[in-house]
Amino acid sequence: MNMFSSRSKKVAVRSAPTVSNWWIEVIRYHRQKETEVKFLREKISDETWKEISTKLTDAEALKVLREIVNYATERLKSRIDEVKSSRDIIAFLSKGKELLTINVTRNNLRIYFQPSCGALFSKDEKLAVEKVSIWEGSFQRASGKYRAVTAWVSREEHISGIKTLIDRIPTSP
Repeated sequence: MNMFSSRSKKVAVRSAPTVSNWWIEVIRYHRQKETEVKFLREKISDETWKEISTKLTDAEALKVLREIVNYATERLKSRIDEVKSSRDIIAFLSKGKELLTINVTRNNLRIYFQPSCGALFSKDEKLAVEKVSIWEGSFQRASGKYRAVTAWVSREEHISGIKTLIDRIPTSP
């Protein structure tokens, strides 16, 4: 039988991926990640933002909150599975455990870095935030450091300190 005759069976041959196919996959991947980030931002509804802004009367503190939420969402997008929000709290969860919780008070924000986030903190370090409270019960003997901390912020000058703390959270579980 002639290989080129019309009666021969056609065999599907898979070609190696081309450069253009590779770029298409890269673009698809980044679009998926953008969608995930958008999804996380949308988990905090407009109504919740309105309730928060009613409670948090300081405009600068509200701006700081939005900056922290956007930064945490972008930085930790590979770990965040769920975002829970209410009038008082915005919590970022991974595998059912809270990583980072932002508690909204009338004039400032308390940000809890939970033990499950995987970051380590020293008792004597100085951070550019209003106040820091180390969780004594989170002491880890092997490293000599603490696994949890609470930070209070309300001013734009504190954003860099919180970003430094968020950067310590590993992006992979």
